[in-house]
Amino acid sequence: MPDTTHAATFPTAEELGAALPQYEVEECLSVGEESAIYRSRQPALERTVMIRVMAEPTPEAAARLMERLRARARLVHPRVVAVYDFGRTMAGSLYLVTEHVDGRLLNELIQERQVPPKLAFTLALQLCDVLTLLHGQGSTHGALSTRTLLVDQEGQIKVTGIGMSVTPTGEISWLHEGTASLEQDLHALGLVLHEMFGREPLPEDGKVSRNLPPAFGAVIRRCVHPEPSRRFASAEEVKAALVQALRTQQQSAAAKAAPAPTPASKPAAPAERAVVSQPPVQIAAAPAPAAAPAVQPVYAPPPPRYAPGRPPAPMVRAQPSFLRKLDDFLWSCLKAGLHLTIFFVTASVLLVFHIMKDKIVLNPDAEKDKPAEASLPGEMLGRLPEAPVLTQAPVTPMSTPITLPAPMTPAPSAPSPTDAALAALEASYKAAVQAEATAALDKVRLNDLPALQQELKRIQNNEPLPASDDPGLPAALKKLREDYRQKRAALTK
Repeated sequence: MPDTTHAATFPTAEELGAALPQYEVEECLSVGEESAIYRSRQPALERTVMIRVMAEPTPEAAARLMERLRARARLVHPRVVAVYDFGRTMAGSLYLVTEHVDGRLLNELIQERQVPPKLAFTLALQLCDVLTLLHGQGSTHGALSTRTLLVDQEGQIKVTGIGMSVTPTGEISWLHEGTASLEQDLHALGLVLHEMFGREPLPEDGKVSRNLPPAFGAVIRRCVHPEPSRRFASAEEVKAALVQALRTQQQSAAAKAAPAPTPASKPAAPAERAVVSQPPVQIAAAPAPAAAPAVQPVYAPPPPRYAPGRPPAPMVRAQPSFLRKLDDFLWSCLKAGLHLTIFFVTASVLLVFHIMKDKIVLNPDAEKDKPAEASLPGEMLGRLPEAPVLTQAPVTPMSTPITLPAPMTPAPSAPSPTDAALAALEASYKAAVQAEATAALDKVRLNDLPALQQELKRIQNNEPLPASDDPGLPAALKKLREDYRQKRAALTK
């Protein structure tokens, strides 16, 4: 029986959106006895998510539920529906946020005859890989069926319902704790394969459907065998058996499609008829078989490429012609010449730049006796425009050179000690709130989590601390706010 303290009542889409302001709740998809599912949108990450609101469990059941949800969140695989968040709304309802899959349930596609054998084989191999990973971590599915398997738009499987169980009324729930095992998962895998390939569930009497493909019928019969000792021991063995069954079917189809070999004695039949048509007297009077005229057969089979039991003769590759060799040689020379030309041109340009760099440097001592144009190369002098001649009064040389002061650059203003202390106080307060939220989650203080999450959101948005606290705030958060106000007041005096 589910561990709930009272009859569950679930909020509407508008009420849930008001309780979870970080999500935009679009609609309620289904409502059961123990949970309700809503399709929502997360604007911060621009993605669609699914929110499951659950009934209130007992404290003991809540602790076990947290352990199962933590184990479920650690399971990450491309073919497994991801878990994003878990907590309690402002109204006090437990909620679980998971990935939204743009696809349909497998049982709906089977009922509409949209799962051909080729797609069923691909989905079966992917499901076996997920179960192999799950069983390798020491976990089980618990509610495996075509109702907990989704097929996305790309034809890939998405497994959900891991860690859940089926209630006596047929609902898939987190609160109802079942007793799942490896043998039950493998039997459920066989039921899913029977429904995919046979297009109908396994009857209660256990007789498999006649619509199963012959290649996979034996594998599915072994998966759903009444005796557990006769079944497969792991999902990996089921995958290997499916692959081997498909390979055997392909080999049989190829053998049937190949033409039958022609007997070697059939072409010699015309020659035998020609010999028998001779008179018996002439055959007896022949001196020797070698003297008889040779009869050419109408058709003779080609000789074998090599005798049985001997290695084949080495293959002799055709040698290229002289013109082909000449063409390849000319192309090689052309490419080599192009590479050398590029190399020499690059080296010449670098050398010219190096020489010109040395000649462009002006000698400060020579500027007193000759004009600046004299230190430039001749070809550069021809390109320079004639500068106007300016008269200048003689300058008396100074005994010591004049050194100009370096330009003053304003030094960056250092933050005041008060601002630095306030920033450190703000960071310390944020770390304390985060530590308190983690402690509340570990100790299953679900009533404190909404207030702590709102406080972290206020700090992240740089909103000021309210002057007064609400009466419903947790005691730990009130104490953190009081310490923060006292330290801030001491710093701003």
